[in-house]
Amino acid sequence: MDITSNVIERKEAVAQSACACGSGGCGCHSHTQGQQIEGKDIPERFQLLQEGDRVVDLGSGLGIDSFAMAQLIGPKGKVVGIDLSEANIKTAREYLDSSRISNVEFRQGDIASIPLPHEFADVIYASCVFNLQSNKQKVADEIYRVCDHNGYVCVSDYVIINDIPEGLRKEAATLAGCIEGAEKAEVFMNYFHKTGFTKGGIVEVVKVKLPVEMLEKHLSPAMVRKYNDADSDEGIFSVVLLVEKPETCSAETCCGNPDKHKN
Repeated sequence: MDITSNVIERKEAVAQSACACGSGGCGCHSHTQGQQIEGKDIPERFQLLQEGDRVVDLGSGLGIDSFAMAQLIGPKGKVVGIDLSEANIKTAREYLDSSRISNVEFRQGDIASIPLPHEFADVIYASCVFNLQSNKQKVADEIYRVCDHNGYVCVSDYVIINDIPEGLRKEAATLAGCIEGAEKAEVFMNYFHKTGFTKGGIVEVVKVKLPVEMLEKHLSPAMVRKYNDADSDEGIFSVVLLVEKPETCSAETCCGNPDKHKN
């Protein structure tokens, strides 16, 4: 299996690593609300961040990652969490009101129409939310629009290399909903390359281990063995895509191009 692209150089030569759900699993967070993080305890997915960054957390949920990132970027930085769920936004704002954190805000919104201005963010995170979207190209275009020039986008989600049985896909989605929308790796990457990100690619790949009893319902014994083989292309993979927006845009990728968001 070889689906990796060139890994982009990170700001200040930060060690090449991953964000969100590569090694931790989509939706897994290393810290709880209010817990301080520092030094060697900084999760790898946050090592892109620098003091003063403007950060967007797409699919921010209850705000756990947003609060952690706010500590790392300091008072001169800003984190904006975007979530479609009114209940999630309400809970995140309640915690924010009870804390002393001043550099975070939460906005309810659809990430296919991000409620932020052009070129707002230095770094954008999206963990296990991209695959849930009905129009992924529109979402990739929106991410491009909101990302500043030379800004970074870190997207964690699931992909496949070879087709998988639909029954297995649906059952696996009961473990992580974003598995149901998993597409082939090259398709996943192309959404971002098509919209204008020219530098970067997949920087982490972790094979998903599914319960044997689940695999046996949908696969032959030989295929079950392949799904459990870390070196096989058969199965479902958790990946981290890291891309950089170029310093300048072409006419085709310009955010103001009226044809850019047409289906």
